[in-house]
Amino acid sequence: MDKEEILAKSRKENEMSDEREHFIKMQGANFAIEVLIVLWVVMTRFAPLDIMGKLALGLVTQATCFANFAYQVRKSRTKTAIFFTIAFAITTVIYLYQFLNKINALPF
Repeated sequence: MDKEEILAKSRKENEMSDEREHFIKMQGANFAIEVLIVLWVVMTRFAPLDIMGKLALGLVTQATCFANFAYQVRKSRTKTAIFFTIAFAITTVIYLYQFLNKINALPF
């Protein structure tokens, strides 16, 4: 093997590990989203939060889920990712609208 063949083989092996690392990162991001949603549900149901706290928590959760799936659409364009991107975009806008309405209703 000459130098070029060795370099080509090394690059090919590194590509495989990069794909594996990317896959593991995406699995980690999806798992984090699942944990976030569970925490959101538990906290909004059982913690004594006022409406602003619930809306803020919902907005952060929905926006984070939207960002995760929007990134997946950018990379893979699967039907599932597109569906969840649209769904979380809609819920993010709804939570943002409600949150901003509550802020504007506060007396300053």
